[in-house]
Amino acid sequence: MIKKSALLFIACILLAANLPAQSLENNEYYKQSLEYAALSQKAIDDGQYELAREHAVKSQEYAALSRQYIQEQLLAYRARSSYVAAKARMDYANSIRLESRDKELYDEAAGYFASATSKYNAKDYENSIPDSQMVIQLLKDVGLQYTGGSQTPSSQTGLAAYYKVKLIPDRRDCLWRIAEYDFVYGNPYEWPRLYEANKDAFPDPADPDLILPDMVLKIPSIKGEARSGTR
Repeated sequence: MIKKSALLFIACILLAANLPAQSLENNEYYKQSLEYAALSQKAIDDGQYELAREHAVKSQEYAALSRQYIQEQLLAYRARSSYVAAKARMDYANSIRLESRDKELYDEAAGYFASATSKYNAKDYENSIPDSQMVIQLLKDVGLQYTGGSQTPSSQTGLAAYYKVKLIPDRRDCLWRIAEYDFVYGNPYEWPRLYEANKDAFPDPADPDLILPDMVLKIPSIKGEARSGTR
């Protein structure tokens, strides 16, 4: 009876600790969880059920730390993506001297950006995201009104200035496919431009294949073509 109850307890713990090993989930906490799970199984095979139970508990503890780590990293990545997009909008607003054109709009956006910057630098990611999103929202149509100092609608080109990564199960968004869109570059081979302009906001800046839904990518101009809005 003791053996059966111990095995059942251990099995439940190991099942709860089980996580798929991919991308962010393949972290040090996850690896420790796997190691203790293996030790627990070995102890079971050797008939050392109390030791197996101890290892199983350790495996569960590390699995919980892994899940917490993943959530923290995803939040940090979302905050960074939003902040980079907000900074790009503020840089553009400054480049066309928006403050002298619409001071009220500029001051409001600048206020939110200052708040987003302060919170982001303090690693208050959860509260920095809404401020960054407000900057993006406030300045999203600025390119429709001003292009390089003139008042020619940049929307005539139909080219987007930003792209929001989408969750498309049957055709996953990637830089190659995004670059191929007519409103981006119409050429998948231009994907490195997107990577260089946005890699600082990627979950792993060294991995151009790892982009997440709802990330906002800046689309840099190739030959000074006017771009505006988010697709």
